[in-house]
This record gives sequence, C-alpha cells and structure tokens, in this order.
Amino acid sequence: MSEVVRSAARVLDLLEFFSESDKEANLATIAHAFQLPKSSALGLLRTLCSRGYLDKNEQGIYRLNEAFRSHGFNWGGARLTKLLTLARPIMASMANELEETVTLGVLSAEGKIRLVHQALTSQTIRYEMAMSTLLPVHCTAMGRMYLALKNPQERQTLLARYPVAPWTKYTVTDAQQLEALLTEAAVRNYSISADEVDIGGTGVCTPILDPQGEPVAMLNVSCVSARFSDKKSRIIKAVLEEGKKLTDLLA
Repeated sequence: MSEVVRSAARVLDLLEFFSESDKEANLATIAHAFQLPKSSALGLLRTLCSRGYLDKNEQGIYRLNEAFRSHGFNWGGARLTKLLTLARPIMASMANELEETVTLGVLSAEGKIRLVHQALTSQTIRYEMAMSTLLPVHCTAMGRMYLALKNPQERQTLLARYPVAPWTKYTVTDAQQLEALLTEAAVRNYSISADEVDIGGTGVCTPILDPQGEPVAMLNVSCVSARFSDKKSRIIKAVLEEGKKLTDLLA
C-alpha cells in the first residue's frame, strides 16, 4: 500500500473512530489505538481539526465536530467545515461584546434556513433557538439575505416552495413590500428582520462569500428586540466587519 493511500486510510479510520456515539480521545489514546508514532498521530489530528472535522478542547481531548452528528457528512462540504473552524472564535467574541446571540446559518436542500452554529450570550434573557429548527426564507434576516443574492428567477423558485405565510402579526407577506426589502438588503449587504418570526426577536445578518462570490453561510446576530434600538448601529457595524473578515479568510 502506497504512503498516500495509507495516509488516506488513516484519515478515514480516524473519522470512523470518532463518529461512534460520543467517542472522544486524547493524543496518547489515538497513537496507541492506531499503533502510530505520536508525531504522526498529531499530524493527522491537526489536519482534521484545521478542516473542521474534529474539535479539540483545552484538556487536549478530540471529538467529532457536533455539526456532523446533527447533519451528517453532506452538510456543506469542505468550505463550510473550514468556515465553521474560522467562525467559532469570532462568533464567541461577538456574542460577548454585543451581549446577544450570534448564529451561523445555511440554505438547506429543503429551501429553508438551517442553523449550523450558535454562540450564546451570557445574558439571562437572550434569544436562543434549537439547532434542529428549520426556518423560512421569506421572513428571516438570513433567508432574505440569501434571496437578495439570487437572480429574479432563482428568488421566485425559492419563494414558491412554501407559502409566504405570516409567522407573527409583523411578518411581511406582501410581494411588493418583500421585493423592496430584498432590493435594500442587496444594496447595503445586510438584512434585518424584526419580530417577524418570533415577537421579541430581531435578526441582523450579512453573507459570508466564497472566492467565487457565492454565499457559503450567513452570519447573524439574534437580538432581543427590546434591546435592539439602543445597539442597532453597533450590531450592524459588527456584523458587516466580521462577515467581511470571514469572507476574506475563506479567500
């Protein structure tokens, strides 16, 4: 077996090892289990961590990225695994500084928004959503930003998949009003949805783009609406700056 094939096999062996229910291990355990020199085992583990497949905690324990447990290995490919690795510390810092929850969402195959990571604020009263929730595109900040980046035909195809129905009394369902919001979002590169999905929750998001200019995910601040007006400019500034930073890091 060639060295290249052997290395590929080791990577697959490691992924299969960690994909077992709640499997976690340190460097010494991996080196022993796979009969590898610690230097070789460390190189493989670092590679998988750098690509976002594994996470390592402060105690040196490795485990499979939770996104794969939730969504499987077809959840977005290498671009998204790399993005998640880059985004986590940035999102944690944003949540701490803005004192609001920060989320990363993608457009799923079902044509809805799927959350792939959430950095929670320490605030007692905060906006939080189950990671398994699928959200509509027409009334979420993330969904509207995706729509704003589509051409008219793609936009209408996405909107036609599900009823443009009200989630709250504030949900925009009028076609002309929605089109105006999408045009505005495309121009300013961020989208806002206030109380349209849940009364009491406001979302502000911007796209994270790949080198070809295609959206990989949306960076979103999920703010308690009662606090939004006082920090609106700070949130928009942070979302735009950190979204651009992540786009540049993906280049």
